[in-house]
Amino acid sequence: MYSTRLPQLAVSAKLLCLLMVVICGAVPSMVRSVRLYNDCSLSYMGIDIKGRVLAVEDESLNKFQNLTIRSRDYNVSLTIYAEASGRYLCFNKKWKPVGLKKFNRSMCTFYEEMLPSGYTRFRSSATDSQPHYVGFNKRGKPLRGNASRNDTRDQGCFNFVKNDTNFNINNHNKIVRGGNPSADAGPAAHPQPQAGAGGRRRGGRRRPATPRQGRVRHRKNRERPS
Repeated sequence: MYSTRLPQLAVSAKLLCLLMVVICGAVPSMVRSVRLYNDCSLSYMGIDIKGRVLAVEDESLNKFQNLTIRSRDYNVSLTIYAEASGRYLCFNKKWKPVGLKKFNRSMCTFYEEMLPSGYTRFRSSATDSQPHYVGFNKRGKPLRGNASRNDTRDQGCFNFVKNDTNFNINNHNKIVRGGNPSADAGPAAHPQPQAGAGGRRRGGRRRPATPRQGRVRHRKNRERPS
């Protein structure tokens, strides 16, 4: 009697373990489709087919700027993947951002940090003693990830704003102004954020518009000699 119960208990324990494994594996990771706008280069980050990681205004790079952020199961780390180029955002040995087709767990995973200002930073999960962040200079070229060694005035070069891939800046501005976005106007093909109708700086970046004050020209009264 007891000899028949023991095998049944062993089988039940095995089935319970298998069920727990299946349940844990069935939990999907969180996936987000975003575009990451860099605060220093004033452009979206992209990973092209050659593995270059840039944040510049270039129509040819538009499709490479659609990124997929995926969390790694229950871990707080995440991956950043460009579907168009089939490459992961990673750090190389010199701690510069690169795009790799082959996933590397230590160099291609990041922690997402939310700043009080509302910006987002992406820190490499490879090291905890010395933080390394993804960042770009004003020309859109990748920076070395060691943010602590850079000047404090360049800390914004490691800040990002996350936008949805269907984000339409024109409709957003209409809503902010109290108007209604056009119903028949389809989503734009990822327009670049515009600060206003001000003048352009180098590289096509816009300055915020400033109101012009009316100019009044006065003519000097000239007295003719009598």
